[in-house]
Amino acid sequence: MTLFQSSMLLLAASCVLLLVGFSARERRWGPWLMMLGIVGAVLLIAYDIYQMLPR
Repeated sequence: MTLFQSSMLLLAASCVLLLVGFSARERRWGPWLMMLGIVGAVLLIAYDIYQMLPR
């Protein structure tokens, strides 16, 4: 599996967490799932930017 494929799978998992968290926003754990999805997506974007930096 390439880096791009694994990156897309992790991004899809983050989006699923956002979707499930938003659907359950009235419950106690819904906003926490949304936060986890946001943090996962931001960390993935930061890692991809770090990989593009010249060394």
